[in-house]
Amino acid sequence: MYKLNIIAFIISLQDFAPVLGSHMPDPAASQAETATVRRNDGSTSALTPSDRVRVSNARTSARSESTRRNYQSQWQSWTQWAEYRGVSALPAHPDMVEAYLSERAEFGHKPPTLRLAAAAITFVHSMHEVPSPVNHNVRETLKGLAEQYGRGQKQAAALTAEGLAAIRATACISRRGRGGRMETAEFARRRGLLDIAMVSLMRDALLRVGEAAELTWADLEDEADGTGRLTVHRSKTDREARGAVLFVSAQTMAAMNAVRNGAGPEERVFGLSVVQMTTRIKAAAKAAGLGEGYSGHSARVGMARDLVRAGTELTALMNAGLWQSHDMPAHYTRAEEAGRGAVARYYGAT
Repeated sequence: MYKLNIIAFIISLQDFAPVLGSHMPDPAASQAETATVRRNDGSTSALTPSDRVRVSNARTSARSESTRRNYQSQWQSWTQWAEYRGVSALPAHPDMVEAYLSERAEFGHKPPTLRLAAAAITFVHSMHEVPSPVNHNVRETLKGLAEQYGRGQKQAAALTAEGLAAIRATACISRRGRGGRMETAEFARRRGLLDIAMVSLMRDALLRVGEAAELTWADLEDEADGTGRLTVHRSKTDREARGAVLFVSAQTMAAMNAVRNGAGPEERVFGLSVVQMTTRIKAAAKAAGLGEGYSGHSARVGMARDLVRAGTELTALMNAGLWQSHDMPAHYTRAEEAGRGAVARYYGAT
């Protein structure tokens, strides 16, 4: 059984670069290292352990931070299950992966989570140059579990233009904190202005919450007409980090300028984690009387729905939201699409 080191391939190894580069390895030691490296298929490899660290770091960087965190969590669940069952986690047998996924489905895990678990298992095996156990049979099992346990995936409540207007009207009103103490007027004003800026920018650029959390002020540029341009250097679907430039309305730029407070170009725009941003969006929606079900995806979903209502075609919507596939935008806007479909036109609804 292979010795597992989840941290070695999940976290970035940049912090260790000075250590690796601080000395030249002994040629004799490197030769000995190289001679002992053997692939799992029995063939030899010229890679030293140091080489493997560098390659592992490069491969890991191909995944977004959120994907790496999800893979780490899923892999830990799999290894714990494998240890309990007394079977090998790496390399894993396809039959045991099928048993694991089936058991998780029985205990209430949804098909998207099962697919993520299978992807994590495949990823770790590839990092260790081991054939993936997620073969045709496992994929068929995943399809069967989706049929057996799958239901319509719950969608985040849409933060539409009307919802944004409600948040703008209520965000700066004092609220009671966790301890029951009422916010001061100044604290409420500063919190509210940041909430308004955050949801406004996330709507305009159809940002994923992880993308919004990573923005710096250098990514946002003012235009002469009062609008702005936002550079997203890397998104979930932009693995090669080619980047994209997105439009920001004049109203949103005014909201952003109201919260900058002299921050430098390299400072984080919102200075909040993904969890903190999601929590604040939920709280802002609740305080505005919008109800429950709001999340870090709500601004993205809401703008997608507003754009379709305004007549935006699917291809243009995919470009605006940096989607590579039509699946998710079509899912977000299915109610709007139904409202302008063939039957709706027959009854004169559009």
